[in-house]
Amino acid sequence: QAIVLLCFLLLLELSRPSASRAMTEIAEWLVAHKIALGEVISIYAIAGVLHTTGKIAFAWLKARRMHKMLKDVPLAEYDNPEGFLGFFAGLRKNIKRDKDWFNEVTAGKPVSKMIGMRFEPSQVWLIVRDPMCIRHFLKDSFEKYSKPRPTENPFFYYFQKWVGDGIFTFSHGVGSTDNGHSWLTQRKIAANIFSKANFQNNMGEVFVEKSLRLSELLEREATAGRDVDIQKMFFSFTMDSITRIFWGEDADTLDNATCLYGDAYDAAHRALVTWVRPSMAKLLLMSYLPWPFGGYGGLAWKIYEWRSPLYQDFRHACKILDSESNRIVRASREDPNLSSRTDLLALFLQSEAKEKFSSAYMRDMLMNFVIAGRDSTACTLSWAFYVLCTNKEVQRKLIEEIDAKLPDRVTPTLKQLSASSMPYLNGAIYEVLRLYPPVPSDSKTCFEDDVFPDGTKIPKGAVCFWQPYALGRDPAVYSEPEAVKPERWIPFTAPAPHDFPVFQAGPRICLGMDMAIFEAKLVVAMLLQRYTFDLKPGEAEKIHYSGTITLAVCNSKQQDSHNLWVKPTKRS
Repeated sequence: QAIVLLCFLLLLELSRPSASRAMTEIAEWLVAHKIALGEVISIYAIAGVLHTTGKIAFAWLKARRMHKMLKDVPLAEYDNPEGFLGFFAGLRKNIKRDKDWFNEVTAGKPVSKMIGMRFEPSQVWLIVRDPMCIRHFLKDSFEKYSKPRPTENPFFYYFQKWVGDGIFTFSHGVGSTDNGHSWLTQRKIAANIFSKANFQNNMGEVFVEKSLRLSELLEREATAGRDVDIQKMFFSFTMDSITRIFWGEDADTLDNATCLYGDAYDAAHRALVTWVRPSMAKLLLMSYLPWPFGGYGGLAWKIYEWRSPLYQDFRHACKILDSESNRIVRASREDPNLSSRTDLLALFLQSEAKEKFSSAYMRDMLMNFVIAGRDSTACTLSWAFYVLCTNKEVQRKLIEEIDAKLPDRVTPTLKQLSASSMPYLNGAIYEVLRLYPPVPSDSKTCFEDDVFPDGTKIPKGAVCFWQPYALGRDPAVYSEPEAVKPERWIPFTAPAPHDFPVFQAGPRICLGMDMAIFEAKLVVAMLLQRYTFDLKPGEAEKIHYSGTITLAVCNSKQQDSHNLWVKPTKRS
């Protein structure tokens, strides 16, 4: 099968007009000079060996320079660091609990290094726990650290196939080809939707409407005494909210209405992570093969993709996303009321005369904002209710505050949900963000040699990680870090972004941070006005985190079940 596919792919490549002409000329030259097929194969074999050897040698020289610059940086405490796969071996063993594994092997080290295959430059990782160093590469030396190029990181290569070119994938500074213009343009236009007026009116109205719908559906289940998968409901709630806020459509996935976009989005996300993470080492090794087999997206990768059902699921989901995105953009362009709309897509379409955005650009823009506006808040809400169900005293105190500040089930306003007005609610949300950050790990690639504030020399090409999941569990910063204590945030002083980088820091700090916190507080307050919640018996010991980019709840240590079963009870 692989040979048949290889032949088909070669024919496909050769069917391109330019390739066909070139091959015709080569064939004529070979015939004219009486060179046999066997000689061609021998020449290709020699050239292939030289090509692969050259690529490995070049990569090794680059990696060797990086290792020399980092010789004084302590190694993270993982097993068998001198093995061929380096840290990959330990990561593979702990792939289902990778967040805790990273925390364990880097604990107590402000900056530590992790080395994968020693000849591979992209496998030189720095795990940074020092807030001043995090500030350095996210803010102070912002121009030197950016997103990796898709041809230097297999995960990012496929991540970009999913979300395309957008605010999460555009590079800036030294690492960009346009001096960060694409990233800055998208950020500036999108920032208009987060204006105070739009936040208090349009967004607030949508969140209240969808929260009431959520409460109405919970009442039906509570009356019947049924358990509910509240995480599924939160993902539906945020999907219904952003379809209105981001592209002006109404959806009711809360009541099981079909949403092709949301279903395909989730399918692509899970298939991507489940397929790519265990395949990283293989993909990297295959990239060293000679043309046309090697390289990012080479024939070896295409064969590997073809043989994987998970990758086929990923491709199928991405096709649906393309189709749905084109439908959404086309409908908005044809809307006679477009000029008066204030949703995110309308803001970009209204800027088309100046920027000349393509449909593909619009598709990618929507994809990037969905992961920020939908998944992150749904994950935060899911973990919030897990925390409330497993910490009954916290739930009791929170209900007391809500009843005192929001009597008679009054709909809360932005001001009423502030940290000064409802300190315990604010503290509870910050505890959830500390323990279960929606994006538990993130990174930037260094594009110029640099030096951290502590004197650590950073070579070009090093990948600098910060991990909110680990930082929030640091006993040197938080006493009893595993305990849920909303009181630790009372009185409230907003933490510096580099001390609490849940929403990043510096120029790329999350545009929707205030929206996400307000949305989470609103939903928690409105639901606790009406219900109390308990975990379904037997579920507590199953709860674990997902392996996806955003930290969803799993009720399986193997990460193969994504439910949070709770029992809502109507309050009198």
